[in-house]
Amino acid sequence: MILQKLCEYYDRIDADPTQTIAQKGFAPQKISFAVVINEDGSLHEIQDVRDASGKKPVPQLMRLPFEKRTSGIKAMFLWDKAEYLLGYVPPEIANATDSESDAARKNRAKKVDRILSCHSATVDLHLAFKNQVEDKNYQLLCKFFETWQSTYLTESQKGLLEEVGTGFGVFRIQGTTRFLHDSPELRQLWIKTICQATDKEVNGVCLVSGEAGSLARLHPVIKGVRDAQTSGASIVSFNDDAFTSYGKKQSFNAPVSENAAFKYATALNCLLQKDSGRKLQIGDTTCVFWADKPTVVEDLFAFGLDSESQFEDAGRAAEIETMLLRARDGIADYPDAGVGFQVLGLSPNASRLSIRFWMSETAETLVNRIARHQKRLEIAKGPKDRDLIPLWLVLAQTARESKEIQPLLGGALLRSVLTDSRYPESMLAAVIRRIRAEQDIRHVKAATIKAILIRNYQKEISVMLDPQRSEGSYQLGRLFACLERAQEDALPGLNATIKDRYFGAASSTPSTVFPRLIRLSQHHVGKLDGGKKVVAEKRLQEIMGRLSGFPSHLNLEDQGLFAIGYYHQRQDFFKKKKKSDHERDQSMSGD
Repeated sequence: MILQKLCEYYDRIDADPTQTIAQKGFAPQKISFAVVINEDGSLHEIQDVRDASGKKPVPQLMRLPFEKRTSGIKAMFLWDKAEYLLGYVPPEIANATDSESDAARKNRAKKVDRILSCHSATVDLHLAFKNQVEDKNYQLLCKFFETWQSTYLTESQKGLLEEVGTGFGVFRIQGTTRFLHDSPELRQLWIKTICQATDKEVNGVCLVSGEAGSLARLHPVIKGVRDAQTSGASIVSFNDDAFTSYGKKQSFNAPVSENAAFKYATALNCLLQKDSGRKLQIGDTTCVFWADKPTVVEDLFAFGLDSESQFEDAGRAAEIETMLLRARDGIADYPDAGVGFQVLGLSPNASRLSIRFWMSETAETLVNRIARHQKRLEIAKGPKDRDLIPLWLVLAQTARESKEIQPLLGGALLRSVLTDSRYPESMLAAVIRRIRAEQDIRHVKAATIKAILIRNYQKEISVMLDPQRSEGSYQLGRLFACLERAQEDALPGLNATIKDRYFGAASSTPSTVFPRLIRLSQHHVGKLDGGKKVVAEKRLQEIMGRLSGFPSHLNLEDQGLFAIGYYHQRQDFFKKKKKSDHERDQSMSGD
C-alpha cells in the first residue's frame, strides 16, 4: 500500500506542468554549455547556458536521458561532457612541458587516446539511430558527428570549455529555441529503444500495480534519510538465503515491476530532497508526507510540526500560522479537509531503511490531531515565546544536547501526535530530570509537561494561573515561586536565588526543604516596605491556607504539577495587570 501511494504521488507530480520529476530513463543533470549546430551540420558556436544572475555562473538543471555510467567508457544520449561530445582535450592534457618525463608523456598520450575513444562512443551511439529517426534536427546532429573534428574548435571556444571544466553540454540547432533532448520523438526513442533494452527477462505480476510485466531484480536506492549510507539505502532488498523462498533470488521475492520500482523510488527521493517542503526530521526519524492532490493542508501539516523551517516567505508563513491557530482554537476553516493524506516515517538500518510508521488518513483527521497537540501545549507565555511549538523543540527538552536524545524517542513522539495517543512514557521523567539539573523551568518545558499531564494523566490544566486548584503539589509550586519572589524583592540584584539551590529538592521531597524556606522567608518579607510586604504576606497566607502539610515525597505526576504551579505563578507576577487585578492587589496592601 505504501509503494502504491508513492507511485500515485509520482503520477500526480509527473502530470503537473509546474513541477519537475525524473521519468524512467531520465534524470536531472546540471548543464553548463550548448553545442549550437548550423543548418549544414557545421558548428555555429559553443554557448554558455549557465545562469549568470548571481555572483558566479550556475549550471542549469535539465531533465535528460540517463544511464548509469561506471568507470568505463559510456556515452550519454544527447548530452555529455565536452570530451565525449566534441573530443575536446583539456590544455593540461594536450600541452606537453619541456621537462616531461617518458612516463608522464605515455600517461598523457593514454589520456588523449581515452578522450578520442569517448568521442567515438558518442558518435557511434547517435549514428546508430540515424535511419530510425525522421526528425530533421536529429539528422543535422548526425551530419555534425560525421564531419566534426576537434581541431575545428577556436581558441575562444576552447576557453569557454576550459572555464566550465567538467560541466555537461547539450545540443541545439541554430534558429531554434528548443534543445534536441526536448524533442518528443527523441524522448520516445530513448524510452522505447534504450530503456527497454535494459529490462530484465524475469516476468511476473507486480504486487503494486497488479499488472504482469518485467520485474525489478534490484530496486533503486533511496537517498536523503539522515544517518543512512550516503550512497543510498534500500527499502526492498534480499541479500541472504535466509530471506528468500521458493527458489527466488534477490527482489524477485517481493515482485515489483521495473516501472513501479522506478516510480516509488523517484517519488520518495523527490520528497526526501532538502528543499522539498515535504520532509521533517524528528530525532532519528526522517518523516515525509503528501496529499493525494495539491492542497494547502500539506503546508498546514508541516507548519504544525515545524513552524520554523518550512517557509521563506514571511507573509505565507503568517497566513498558514493563522489558519493553524484557528484550528487549534476549534475553528476548522481550511479547504480540502477530506482529501487523502499520507505520512511515512523512515530510519536507517545499515544498508536498508526501516519503516517506523505509515499513516493514511484524511487531511482533516491529521491536522486536527496536530491542532489538539498544539492546544495541549498552550500555556501562559512571555512576549518572545512561541504560539506554536515545533516538535523538535519539544524533543530537545528531554536532553542536554541533541546527541543525548534517546534514539527512538523522536519517532515515538511523532507517532503519538499523529495518532492522538499517549505521549512516550519516558518523556515526563526526562523533562523533570532536565528541570532538576538546570534548576529552572521555562515556557517550552512547562508546555511539554502540561501536554503530557493532560494526555497521559487525564489532568485538566488551565493556560493561566489557577489559584483555586486543589492539588497540593500545584500549590507547593506556587508557594515556592512566591518564596523566591519575596527573596528577589528583599535582596535585589542577587546572582542566585533559592531556585538555584533548592528547586530539585522542593519538587521531589518538600518536607525536607519547605520548613527551612518558610523560616528564611520571614527574614525576606520583614525587609520589604509598605504595600510589597502586605502583598507578599497575603500571597503566602492564601497558599498556605490551601495546604494540609508538606509531603515527604512527590511522585512523577505531582512533580509535573509542582513545575506547572511554579511556572504559572511566575508568569502571573510578570503579566500586565488588568484593572480587577490591580484593585485586588490594592486591597491586599490595604491602600
